[in-house]
Amino acid sequence: MDHENRSLAELSEPNTSAGAWGLRYPGLVMGNGGKNEVKEFTGMWALQPDADLVALTDTLSREIPVWGGPGKTFSEATTMLGLIRTARWFVARTQDFGGYTLFFISQFDGTLEKYFDDFVLNGKENLTKIWGQCVGCPTGPDATARDIVEYIARGQIKTLACYDVAPSLSIGQIYKAADWYEKTLKFQRAVAKGDGNLDDAVDAFFHELAQPYEPVLSGAMIDTDVAHQWQYEDVAERLSK
Repeated sequence: MDHENRSLAELSEPNTSAGAWGLRYPGLVMGNGGKNEVKEFTGMWALQPDADLVALTDTLSREIPVWGGPGKTFSEATTMLGLIRTARWFVARTQDFGGYTLFFISQFDGTLEKYFDDFVLNGKENLTKIWGQCVGCPTGPDATARDIVEYIARGQIKTLACYDVAPSLSIGQIYKAADWYEKTLKFQRAVAKGDGNLDDAVDAFFHELAQPYEPVLSGAMIDTDVAHQWQYEDVAERLSK
């Protein structure tokens, strides 16, 4: 680990400005010279001994996210943000906190600071249902969504490696490419049939290309039985075999 003879203290020195959210690191930045870059955030927080993981998963699977409006699921509302590429929550035991720890990993377009600005849109109630299960999270009547997001930011840890299939393409560009592909297929099939006037078909095709694209609905898989199936408790035992 210390092959360059650097101390842990040196390795933990901030390499970016603290910014509005007190972040220690900018996170890994993925890009290959295109118009877009992908950022990542990873954090960890000690879970309370009586943490309610059922309430946590219910928040993600059933609660109405406030930024999406009435009737929106977690996936639908997250799609509307046009920002988050992937996100993951999981729980593990760590020696750092002497018990169970909540981990959160996310990849997104835009800056890390803007990402946390948007995080406030989750609202105090929804943020509390997740991070309120953690030790030290502000949950009193005077606590605000910003207070909770500042707490989340303080849990940031460094990521050793990260991968994104197309970091130079923004989510909007990916949606547009999928939209044009479907419209081009439709045009090709119409031409192949030979029905109607070709000039009219070409005009209709270009008209369709100019229309706004429909976002591709994101997906969310949530293990609502996680509180009863601790799949990682025997990992050390399995690795020692």
